[in-house]
Amino acid sequence: MRLGVLSDLHVLGPGEAVRAMEIARGLGTGSSWLTRGLHRALYRIRRRFWNWHPHARWQCFVRALDEIARFEPDWVVATGDYGGDALGVGVSDALTFESVAGALDLIRATFPSHARFVFGDHDLGKYSTELGRGGIRLASLTRGEERLGIRSFWHEVDGPFHLIGINSTLFTLDLFMPEALPAELPAWEEYRARHLAEVNAAFEELPDDARVLLFCHDPGALSALHGLMAVRARLPQIERTVLGHLHAQRLFTFTRLLGRLPPLSKRYPVARIISAGARDAHLWARFRPIVCPSTFGLGQHVGGGVLLLSAEDDGPLVTRRHRVVC
Repeated sequence: MRLGVLSDLHVLGPGEAVRAMEIARGLGTGSSWLTRGLHRALYRIRRRFWNWHPHARWQCFVRALDEIARFEPDWVVATGDYGGDALGVGVSDALTFESVAGALDLIRATFPSHARFVFGDHDLGKYSTELGRGGIRLASLTRGEERLGIRSFWHEVDGPFHLIGINSTLFTLDLFMPEALPAELPAWEEYRARHLAEVNAAFEELPDDARVLLFCHDPGALSALHGLMAVRARLPQIERTVLGHLHAQRLFTFTRLLGRLPPLSKRYPVARIISAGARDAHLWARFRPIVCPSTFGLGQHVGGGVLLLSAEDDGPLVTRRHRVVC
């Protein structure tokens, strides 16, 4: 079996690219010189260190697809965060939906019938620090599932290998609830209960000789996943848990260290989500995690690439990160 993984594309379609430039110009306006200065500084940091330029991101994404195609994979998995999500409400926003749809359509056209997708936190909505608004939206989940074909849970079998994809945000839902719309809270609880039951049942029914490859966007979900009895019983069978979210393996250790720090202020949603999500990070190693790099890396094309996995039915699983130069 040969499997290619790409993650955290954060591409901007035509509409989102135009809006991104408008938002950047708007950051220069504010009630005081200090506010304007802080907003401009944040924009410059994001643009330099996270490679915000829309054309560069799309170029890296296309080259990543070319590299995976050369690998001739049996499966291709994308582990979330496909669009820009500038407004922080996920694919419920029309322009973010356009960006994500364009990326997924190209992946499916390149790898028809054997591409699978996982939700990222930005696909469902995540508070925007720059704009001071946003949050998880139920419409993003339903549009993602029904119109984009991103399933919260899927389970594919290839010989002894069992490929399982989960929705990490439903496992870490409590961290996102403060920014959710109050009227949507009961529906979110129902989705979470249904998802946890699906995942638990899938692990209960696994054959004893199954070799599991788990796909999960946010490592913070692994702590909650460990709480499911059936998952804990099958931990020795999980050969690798493929993560996204962090953009590079080098940030994995740093994120685990956050779990040792006191919780960050509740006044700052993103800081709260990151620090609380790292709680119980000592459990993550039990899932044998590996981070798929972002296609554009940590910024300025540093460390961007894809993850390639291969194995014979009875042979060891080989993983390697392949750099994409763009």
